[in-house]
Amino acid sequence: MSKRLQIYYSAVFGAMGGLAGWWAIGSFATQTWGIWSAAAFVGAGLGLFIGALVAAADGAMVKGKPLRAVRDGILGGLAGVVAGALGMLLAQSVFFALLGGWAGRSLSWMLLGLLIGLGDLLVSRRPQRATYAALGGLTGGLVGGLLYEGLTQIFLAQAGVAQVALSGVGLVIIGACIGGLIPLARQVFSCGELRVISGEQAGLVREVTDSATIGRYDGNDLYLPDAGVAWRHAVVRRAAAGFELAVLPHADGVAQVGGLAVDPGAARLLQSGDRIRIGGAELEFIGR
Repeated sequence: MSKRLQIYYSAVFGAMGGLAGWWAIGSFATQTWGIWSAAAFVGAGLGLFIGALVAAADGAMVKGKPLRAVRDGILGGLAGVVAGALGMLLAQSVFFALLGGWAGRSLSWMLLGLLIGLGDLLVSRRPQRATYAALGGLTGGLVGGLLYEGLTQIFLAQAGVAQVALSGVGLVIIGACIGGLIPLARQVFSCGELRVISGEQAGLVREVTDSATIGRYDGNDLYLPDAGVAWRHAVVRRAAAGFELAVLPHADGVAQVGGLAVDPGAARLLQSGDRIRIGGAELEFIGR
């Protein structure tokens, strides 16, 4: 699957999360609650659904593994609840400090997106990857928030029913922007990528930030369900002179870099354009 399709599906899942959050939150009469309790509840609800759906997109659409999508979705949702509640409370404070308006609303959604992106740390357990996700979430919150505020100003005089529908559209836009820009940021700031040239996952492109695990287990960054690929086979990681491919010590099988074998426990330096053979799959490493 191409990088563009990965971004597209993440944006679609984020939009679905925004829609689900709008529907779920609308089932409660939060307008009768206190300002801060309502803000925490709304943020937690949005964080839950957007965080869960964005995290589940990779397992569902890229890896095609429903159980992985559910596991990642649960972790993303849990992180999203905390991030969303905290983000919306901070956002509410910023909104009041700036007396509302475009700046206040935009900064509010930026904070929410930033913290939802940081929730990737719970899913990936990689600080650098989560930092890039946070930058994407922040940008997505800004873009989505500006579009939402623009629609609000255009339809400011509409009736209450129209405003309710508008809020749904706005949250779909925000969810799509956060969902799409998180993987985009990871790809923009990545230091390399792995392209699957042949095998079960031919056409798939995965970014490499600080490292990328490879194997037949669907929790790997690059999931290869090909014959001859071990559960956790290898890792592409930073080295003193760039990146290297290391075959894990317990891997049942070797790998090849440019036709040269790399045994379990050994590593070989990678150059941009190097071909990697792991089991029945052939990859190409592209460095930046």
